[in-house]
Amino acid sequence: MSQLFIAHGHRDVDPLLQVHEAMRRASVPTWYTPAGSKDFEPDSVRAAIDDAFGMVVLVSASSIRSKAVQEQLQIAHERGLKLFPIRADNARLSKQFKTILADQLTDSLNDEGALDRLVQQVKDRYERRCPVISVMNLKGGVGKTTVSSQVFGTWQSSLGGRTLLIDLDPQYNLTQTFFDMEHADASSARDKSVISLFERSRLHAYDTISPSESWSEINTDPFEPAEREVITHDILSGENAPGGRFDLISGQFEISKYAFAKGPEALALVGSNFRRMIDYYRSEYDLIIFDTNPNATFLTRCALEAADRVLAPMHADVYSLRGVKLLNQVMKEQISDEKRPDLSILFNAVGRSEQSNFEADARNGAFNAQAGFDLDGALLSSALPRSGHLNVKTPEPEAAPWKQLVIHNGRGGGLKRMRETLKGIAAELKHLIDA
Repeated sequence: MSQLFIAHGHRDVDPLLQVHEAMRRASVPTWYTPAGSKDFEPDSVRAAIDDAFGMVVLVSASSIRSKAVQEQLQIAHERGLKLFPIRADNARLSKQFKTILADQLTDSLNDEGALDRLVQQVKDRYERRCPVISVMNLKGGVGKTTVSSQVFGTWQSSLGGRTLLIDLDPQYNLTQTFFDMEHADASSARDKSVISLFERSRLHAYDTISPSESWSEINTDPFEPAEREVITHDILSGENAPGGRFDLISGQFEISKYAFAKGPEALALVGSNFRRMIDYYRSEYDLIIFDTNPNATFLTRCALEAADRVLAPMHADVYSLRGVKLLNQVMKEQISDEKRPDLSILFNAVGRSEQSNFEADARNGAFNAQAGFDLDGALLSSALPRSGHLNVKTPEPEAAPWKQLVIHNGRGGGLKRMRETLKGIAAELKHLIDA
């Protein structure tokens, strides 16, 4: 469950209980080390911070001197976690507290209305709708999987937040970016995969027949969402792993069955199941990403109806342009106004040395008529260059999955520049979503 982490000094018993009780009345779940305790298992604390949507920091003489609170504050700052500082007394700020919190530290618990303001700020954050981005183009080979993994791996690392990747492509290349084929197949054999977002499976009840065993039948029985730890794979795992939460729901070939399903009623039900599952996992994450197949299918509709924004990678050529045109046409004709996501387009695999004539013309509006919409207005100002650093490499057996991410691993010339480019794209996308 997503929760509010309360960082406090061991002498802050009364302020801690005051804040906890206020959050309880507002139905906001909290996590904190036991009142009066100086020591707590570090791994449990880090896991609680990774599961948190925000952190209230009780600023006091006790918390400022506490090494545990200093470490908690630093971890939260590195994760990009939303901080809600409030004074519990008038202690002088240390350098760390001043650097991280000074601009946000405006209230004291003794101020009139301060606790109510804190609760409202926390509740607004807790109830904020987690954005969902679908990486999509109706042309293959434009770098959807590269963008899904590398851009959003960089987002999680540089901008913070809890990120979930969902592999909606029956070829499940995104899954194979992080895990070898044996791992992916073993996961599918247990229904620990995307198919459990559509149908009741062995992940929900051990005696259920796997939906992958029959292509002619769709299980329309209702089911509850699987717990996050049960259905996801932790990409940031292994020795010396970077902190935070970056998870994957792995792909599976058998979701192709929905393209052959007979009867719209059953498809409508599993589509509704999928949207319901995404809404459930929104409360566990700060960002959800779909990696999709390049065809207009039932899965395309599911991804479009559940997404807030589509990010379409495209090469600087007319073939990618046609894929974007067809995508926009599908969105306009098949998705209702109230469900239609916004569209952003990212030039991918462009030359580093100079902007191509095609890209320049596109940014100047020359292809708007051909695209059938204002292509120039949908283009991100950033572009992803062609680079060997972004080539998909098969993961080594037993290798830590996070080492597949450029932001965390790699050597060679141009790597620093590539990381900065990825950070720029992530920052631009986040600005669009926040706006």
